[in-house]
Amino acid sequence: MNAQDKVQAEQVLKHLFMGTQVDGLQFGLSSSTNKLYFTNYKEIEDIGGQLYLNIETKWCLFENSPIEYPANENEIEDYTEAEQYNRIYQIRRQKVTNVQLGETAPHLLLTLENGYTIFINGCNDMYECWQAGVEDEEELWLVVAAPGNEIAFWVPDRFQW
Repeated sequence: MNAQDKVQAEQVLKHLFMGTQVDGLQFGLSSSTNKLYFTNYKEIEDIGGQLYLNIETKWCLFENSPIEYPANENEIEDYTEAEQYNRIYQIRRQKVTNVQLGETAPHLLLTLENGYTIFINGCNDMYECWQAGVEDEEELWLVVAAPGNEIAFWVPDRFQW
């Protein structure tokens, strides 16, 4: 992952997610695909539409930050659909207080006000692990954990770096 891309992608993710809260869940066709919806209670006028995080890989919920996060999917426990739902239920309405990407791979870490951290794997050579953005027909806000430990992002031209 390119260091400059990492810094810029984190800026975009923080702009989108800081102060928002987990408010919805949509299960996908497979047990590893879920979409989390976030409500934006911050007064950010430049973001319209629904904020989401589409997860297409393994993820886990940490009650406390571990000394070391998983390096890839193989180090993450398999959750059943019921377990996934219960973990999301544990963090409902919790505000995001920090957003980070992994050091060498675009693992996504969302820290919540209750101290929990959502860890989404970002390491795969064949497919996108997650996408975060805004469902808005007027503008494109999108950050993607791309294959090969890369990160890609699209923002409106008016975004202030």
